[in-house]
Amino acid sequence: MNVGVTAMSVPTILRRKDVKEAIQRFVERVSQIPQVEAVLLAWGDGGWEVWTVIDEWDDEVMDALIEQEGKLLDELRAQQVGVNLGFHISVRKGRPLEEFLSPLTQVLFWRG
Repeated sequence: MNVGVTAMSVPTILRRKDVKEAIQRFVERVSQIPQVEAVLLAWGDGGWEVWTVIDEWDDEVMDALIEQEGKLLDELRAQQVGVNLGFHISVRKGRPLEEFLSPLTQVLFWRG
């Protein structure tokens, strides 16, 4: 299990200590869910996006992930952090995890 920032350049969002620590706590929590295979950070059209990758659809896992996403947003709001952060849960259905990476993707967690 690998938790943390692994790419060479650090995205702007992770340069703020409060935001970085909140995202790290989120990653630590969701990485405890056995079905979570990766957590990625990428810049999207509307701002920063957190992508959580699982292999198969599971209602309980989806509910747990959505709950953790809400906790992260609540934490950032409580800190009065003005960060535009979106969330996606990607079901890979057997496709290689590498298909979810791009040069602009920051790997925050990779089970392997």
